[in-house]
Amino acid sequence: MSGLKTSNNYSLEFKLKAIEEVRLGHLSKMEVSKKYGIEGHSTISKWIRKLECKTSTLSKKSHHDLKLKILELEKQLEEERIRRIVAEETINVAEDEFKISIRKKFDSKQSKK
Repeated sequence: MSGLKTSNNYSLEFKLKAIEEVRLGHLSKMEVSKKYGIEGHSTISKWIRKLECKTSTLSKKSHHDLKLKILELEKQLEEERIRRIVAEETINVAEDEFKISIRKKFDSKQSKK
């Protein structure tokens, strides 16, 4: 049976642990392969490529989600700006109609009690 390729199924947790040791510089890919009995000279390299591909896809999705969130927040900001303008105009009309001061005057001194 020499020369036949065997397939080992490693858990995602196991793969991430092995990859982390390489990324942190604790061990080389070859050393990690020997330490954990991982067969194949390029197995860890393949795991790293697949992980980078998945994180890149997630990153693109995250980027898209962030753009949608920005658009949503910009819409909310515009709605609040319009509400503020309407409120200010309502106060202006009320002050003119009823001849009363509604807005607090910030430059006036507070009365002492």
